[in-house]
Amino acid sequence: MNDDSMKDPTEPSAESLAEMPELGEPRFQRIQGRGHHAHRRLGETITIDDDVWDYFGSAEAINDALRRVMIDKPK
Repeated sequence: MNDDSMKDPTEPSAESLAEMPELGEPRFQRIQGRGHHAHRRLGETITIDDDVWDYFGSAEAINDALRRVMIDKPK
């Protein structure tokens, strides 16, 4: 018995290639904005000073504090 016949083929067979759909098909195209970051949107970029970041610790906490200031002082 030949040991080469026991190894997995390194190239796909002609049959398996015939079963594969074309990669140009729309269902296989990457859609912008899908994934873990899809809920985020682009907006203004701001810089938070280190002492402010250290105090609040997260973007969510900073946004919460700013919203509280907005409630206290309407436009």
